[in-house]
Amino acid sequence: MSSEDKKVVIEEHQLSSISVTARIPEFWKKSPKTWFIQAEAVLNPQKMSDESRYQVIILKLPQDVVEQVTEILLNPPEKNKYETLKNKLIFIYQESEERQVKKLIGEMELGDQKPSQLLRKMQDLARGRITNETLIVMWQNHLPTSVRGVLAVTEEKDLEKLASIADKVMETTTPINSVATVKQEPDPSGSQDQIISAINKLSDRLQKFRVKITRPFK
Repeated sequence: MSSEDKKVVIEEHQLSSISVTARIPEFWKKSPKTWFIQAEAVLNPQKMSDESRYQVIILKLPQDVVEQVTEILLNPPEKNKYETLKNKLIFIYQESEERQVKKLIGEMELGDQKPSQLLRKMQDLARGRITNETLIVMWQNHLPTSVRGVLAVTEEKDLEKLASIADKVMETTTPINSVATVKQEPDPSGSQDQIISAINKLSDRLQKFRVKITRPFK
């Protein structure tokens, strides 16, 4: 290959690198995994070397992100530079994001919502950034003890069906809780018959509730 041909090849390579770099957005700190998926959609078809991919990623890092990976940039490994940098960035920012999401979900309250409504809000906030198993645990921690007790013995694993079960349990137990509250308040008339009547009604409701939750969920 003549020197002129080599020059043309080098120029074409430089133009290709510039084009690739321009097509990749600046690093997304809030969604690093998604960012790398998009970046690799541009990088992979180019069949670039590990070094070239590594350099492209560096060019897309803002200053505050560069400061987080200075150790790698100053002392890069001899092999797998790209994967090393990628894994470090995902570890720093994805883990940080998960902790933030967990904190926000932990601060949510059930209030007068249905369990299914609370779950939907948690799902909207999580947006796949925490595992389904973690979301279930955090959601159940916000539910009343009576509801958690029922969910603990069910074999259902589907999250939407669990939410439906929780709604039904809440609907069933709310009247019971109301009667129990009334029973505990001082009876203004002092009538023993009224107290006995309230206790009997509560017992009937509890019995119906036990029968209902032992039936298979459909």
